[in-house]
Amino acid sequence: MNNIVAISDLRKKFGDIEAMLPYVESITITKKGKPFAILSATDEVKRSVIRKYAGAWKNSELDDDKLWKKVLTRKSRRKPIRL
Repeated sequence: MNNIVAISDLRKKFGDIEAMLPYVESITITKKGKPFAILSATDEVKRSVIRKYAGAWKNSELDDDKLWKKVLTRKSRRKPIRL
């Protein structure tokens, strides 16, 4: 996503831009092709988005310590890979 938006597009598509704002660092707003302002979500809003997704795997099949231990175990490349 290009994080540069013309002020006219901001007016037309404010809802879409506002919805994506917590997921990007900032958006530069241009006026007549030149940078005019920088728009960003507050830290509180960004933290609320992170909290919303924290624990998304809880009580699912991905919430298994044995599975992640197996997945994250470093594989030896000394042995040939069997297909």
